[in-house]
Amino acid sequence: MPKLLVVEDELEVVDTLRDYFNHHGVEVVTALTGEEGLKLLAIHNPDVVLLDMKLGAGISGLEFLRWAKMTVKGNSQIIVVTAVDDDNVATMAKGLGAVDYVTKPLTLQDIDRVVLSRLKK
Repeated sequence: MPKLLVVEDELEVVDTLRDYFNHHGVEVVTALTGEEGLKLLAIHNPDVVLLDMKLGAGISGLEFLRWAKMTVKGNSQIIVVTAVDDDNVATMAKGLGAVDYVTKPLTLQDIDRVVLSRLKK
């Protein structure tokens, strides 16, 4: 069963994503902070990480990427989620190891195209 780590500080978004991916046969692990996400990334080594760039408390999405690149040994593909369609953020994120990015609000088409397609490989 493919495994997804969702690092997102909005509980409603977390619940929606968990329900959607569980329905598609994906095991979902969630973290509300970047620090918690880094711990779960190291423990679970998910296939894909869906990472919010603007986490409310603690480290940011970019800091998460920096730490993950330096400390976590695994093959997880990290997809960043941002509320702003900003090419600079996307470029920085990709430079730190993100494989793709999507903008909020997320649509089912975005999720299918970017996340599910990677989980099914």
